[in-house]
Amino acid sequence: MQVPEIVNEVLDTYFSLIDSKCPNLLESYYIYGSVSMGAFDSGSSDIDFFAVVKRGPTERDVDVLKLIHSEVQAKFPRLFLDGMYVAAGDLRGIEDAVGPYFNEGKLQGYKPFSKDHIDAFQIKKYGIVIKGDPGKYGLTVDWDLLLENMLTNLNTYWVGWKKRCERVGSPDFFGMLFRLDSIEWGVLGVTRLYYTFREKDITSKSGAGEYALQTLPPKWHRIINESMRLRKNIKKSYYHSVFKRRRDVLEYMEFIIQECNDFYKNERHM
Repeated sequence: MQVPEIVNEVLDTYFSLIDSKCPNLLESYYIYGSVSMGAFDSGSSDIDFFAVVKRGPTERDVDVLKLIHSEVQAKFPRLFLDGMYVAAGDLRGIEDAVGPYFNEGKLQGYKPFSKDHIDAFQIKKYGIVIKGDPGKYGLTVDWDLLLENMLTNLNTYWVGWKKRCERVGSPDFFGMLFRLDSIEWGVLGVTRLYYTFREKDITSKSGAGEYALQTLPPKWHRIINESMRLRKNIKKSYYHSVFKRRRDVLEYMEFIIQECNDFYKNERHM
């Protein structure tokens, strides 16, 4: 997969800073997500990365990484490096690894990296090796556990997000009316899960939308196409009413959440 030129420019800046400010820290560096799936859009896509470091990052290491990400963000304000740093020794262990997570040029906290998470599968199957050995860490994925984790995510994060959008007067309620990225996020977010449950693979948001158009009844095509339009920054809407669009988003999400739950239960009993 050819890396887009603008992504290479971001990475060149990043590695120049890493080499000068924090040498001998990185062991491996991978790019995955929309870049590795050929679906990168400089106007809407993050640059997803996964970095393996030679040692557990010290407080000083993290401070330097914060400075590096801040400088990259200042130079490329519309492109976000979205990823985390995990120590090689932790990655080879039995327990989940934990490392600093960055996005929008800032440290967003520390989060776990599970070998049975969809990100691990993405890195293993679709990751582009920018630095290091692609097979060194022996990432394996237990699909039963991965789908179980996805089901938990579906019924906690996505169900919770949908309920917040339904709560009259909440920020998410108004966001669903006036923030176009909320529509795309909700519709294509759950659709990617729908694709993964059915195909035991992963696809981009655009790929998930195309898949849904091919597999779901026509009654859902309007809101899927609207989400794809927003993803592609096409101006003309499929809707005349923002209230009708909001209802369709929430009904579609309810439908897809139920479809995923039903599919998972049926697969478990086959």
